[in-house]
Amino acid sequence: MTSVSQLERILKHVLEERANALAKETGFVKRERKLTGADFAQILLFGHLHTPQASLDQLTQAAQLRQVQISSSGLHQRCTQEAARFLQAVLSELVEQVVSVQAAPIALFKSFKQVIVEDSSTIILPAALKELWPGCGGGGQESSERTQAALKLHVRWDIKHGQLMGPRLSAGRVHELHGPLSQEPVRPGSLYVADRGYWSLAHLRQLHEQKVRFCQHPKANTVFWDREGKRIELESILPRMIGQIKVKHVYLGAQNPLPVRLLMVRVPEEVVAQRRERLAQEATDKGQAVSPKQWELAAWTLIVTNAAAKHVGPAQALVIMRERWVIELLFKLWKSQGHIDEWRSQHPWRALCELYAKLMAVVVQHWLLLFGCWQDPWRSLVKASAVVRSLALQGLEVLGGFCRLRLLVDQLSRMMQSGCRVNPRSTEPCLAQLLLDGLDWLLT
Repeated sequence: MTSVSQLERILKHVLEERANALAKETGFVKRERKLTGADFAQILLFGHLHTPQASLDQLTQAAQLRQVQISSSGLHQRCTQEAARFLQAVLSELVEQVVSVQAAPIALFKSFKQVIVEDSSTIILPAALKELWPGCGGGGQESSERTQAALKLHVRWDIKHGQLMGPRLSAGRVHELHGPLSQEPVRPGSLYVADRGYWSLAHLRQLHEQKVRFCQHPKANTVFWDREGKRIELESILPRMIGQIKVKHVYLGAQNPLPVRLLMVRVPEEVVAQRRERLAQEATDKGQAVSPKQWELAAWTLIVTNAAAKHVGPAQALVIMRERWVIELLFKLWKSQGHIDEWRSQHPWRALCELYAKLMAVVVQHWLLLFGCWQDPWRSLVKASAVVRSLALQGLEVLGGFCRLRLLVDQLSRMMQSGCRVNPRSTEPCLAQLLLDGLDWLLT
């Protein structure tokens, strides 16, 4: 686990020492200047953490805490291609750092070393950046033109200890299974959860060989086999009564079959309608048609796992698959409050500088949240992140040697003790309720 003093050393190493070195390596700083690489990176990082939509004037005000005198026009002129390359390099080193804290008291997670949730999110960039970050196109001409340039964020998140792996960056057109995290091993003894975009027999075999347990929704065209190597007709084994749960031991792959358990639950008609509406919308966005198989299987929740029944029963599996939405909520937090997908200028290099600075900001914000409220299962990261933003400029004083990080963390912790929790709900339980009382919620 990471201590506060270790986090302070990490921040000073990356944002002071390495930032100044990278500024020279990337050509951002060619000679000694009043504005160092560390100055530039920290002003943009903490300025945007404090005020995500900060103007140049507001950033120059933050610069005063670094004792840097710079005008708005001077700061704008520094947002060049070299500056973007420099900030990307600092971001790359920042996300390589390992920061985690003691696990929150959640019984469902105790059987696993880590509980890894993986997902990606795409950010549309100005078209002028299409050579650097090629986009993913789309179903229609308007969509294709809008996504000529796009950047994809790849993230793994250990929701047991809070450790964030990423965001790692790739072009928008890169598939999730081929992203920069695809070759990173998962710690043996962990539980891995992801959506259908990460469904691949080769990927599941790799996890199984690493002694990692997984829970995933299979794709509609997945073929299941029995012990004798005969193909299973899925329609013949699906439960027919709403709420009925069935579990069957099956195999994936005709050659060298992978043994797994298939959990099947028949869902209510209103859920079926919601799923089919979402399928239709996603198909329209991609310019594709919904397959008959997808349409039919919307009436069931299917989960494939290689975890032992004593660790992941049907009810626990349903809770775990709901928990994968936490990473969607994390991306939503970064976009709605961190505004990582917005910028004040359409000048491509300034926009890219702002994006990289905001990505660094949400990483540092996440680390501070871990020390401020991770031990509370009822924590609201949305509410707590507002507390972090309110005190963000103190980060400049910490790195400038004017105060210690421990003082900032203690202040954050005290403030987060009030008004930073989610409220329990009598209907549609929140994720904290499912984790703590999952069996009651799902079996009644």
